[in-house]
Amino acid sequence: MRKTQTHSGTLDFMNKQIRYVLLGALVLAIGGGIWKSMSSVPAADGAAAGDPAPASAAKVATVKVLTGSAKFAFLKDEQLTAILAAEGLKLELEKSGSTSADVARAGTFDAVWPAGANTASDFSAVLPGSSAYPVFSTPLAVASWKKLVPVLSANGLVKVVGKHGDLNLEKALPLMVSAKRWNQLSGNDVFSVNRGFLVNTPDVRKSNTGALFIATLAYIRNGNEVPTDLAKAGALADELSPLISRQGFQESTLSGPFEDYIGQGMGKAPLVLVYESQFVEAKRQGKLNDAHTLLYPQPGLVLKHILVGRSANGKKLGEILSNNREAQVIAAQYGFRTTDPAIFEAAAKEIELDAPELLNLADAPSTPVLDAMNQVLVNKLEGKALQ
Repeated sequence: MRKTQTHSGTLDFMNKQIRYVLLGALVLAIGGGIWKSMSSVPAADGAAAGDPAPASAAKVATVKVLTGSAKFAFLKDEQLTAILAAEGLKLELEKSGSTSADVARAGTFDAVWPAGANTASDFSAVLPGSSAYPVFSTPLAVASWKKLVPVLSANGLVKVVGKHGDLNLEKALPLMVSAKRWNQLSGNDVFSVNRGFLVNTPDVRKSNTGALFIATLAYIRNGNEVPTDLAKAGALADELSPLISRQGFQESTLSGPFEDYIGQGMGKAPLVLVYESQFVEAKRQGKLNDAHTLLYPQPGLVLKHILVGRSANGKKLGEILSNNREAQVIAAQYGFRTTDPAIFEAAAKEIELDAPELLNLADAPSTPVLDAMNQVLVNKLEGKALQ
């Protein structure tokens, strides 16, 4: 009996010891966890000078960029902003205007990002030590309406290919030059209005895009050859100038006519010159429906968006936008044709856009030739205004 009591006492003593050990271990574990948690908190403003600064305190450089309004939404994208912030950059954007005016002020920006390889070369020439970064491209297209496609097709102006339409500029050009009106098109019981058959373009005095469209028509008028002689180019521009002047009031950028297309409908904007990217972006945002359609001019014109970096930060921006895959994926979401075609094709497929391979393309004229043509168009516009 005594042995039993001694054994039981020994067990009680051992159990107490075990509980003390476990309790001590628990206290040490909790204390260690609290210490580790506190040690991982970033140092306060009064941290020692030798302590590493938190990432959020890193200096962010402002990069001044001169570019077209069509790229503003992409450059202001929240995800892209985060990517650039992680690289120590934030953007300050200024809207571009005419090439001649922009070339004169290019030296005040970290980067200039025009549309068109020729224009990018002009900026590179006046910015010694600059670097060029091909980021993406986008074709000029014509936003229209599915109701009009049968009428345009019946008149030989549009050919439906898959889910998109090709606009035959060679057949449309004579109609525009001869001042054909919509109610004069054969079989037109959809849009039989007494209105000139024209493509809405921006003001050539404030945007080069309208002049590029006229240059494409001049290419056709010149036997599918780029005009190289200034006198010849001027004569072609003079012949085609009514296609600009007969439009009446024009917006300063492509954004204005496209907003009319979305907001005011077919009566205001039956045919509107746009970037393909504008149409893709609007479709992704739910601003377009089955009534809208995109026509691809034949021949067409593709504009390369080449960023010209002047400063170190401007060049860093060019490197990120052209080489960072995530940035390229974001660009495709805004409708730009990325350097890797598969990225853009995936984005177009998401919104069921039939974006064709572009084969029939016109060549853009040199800058001196385009400037000469544009000046003729401007003179015609201002001469008409003075009458």
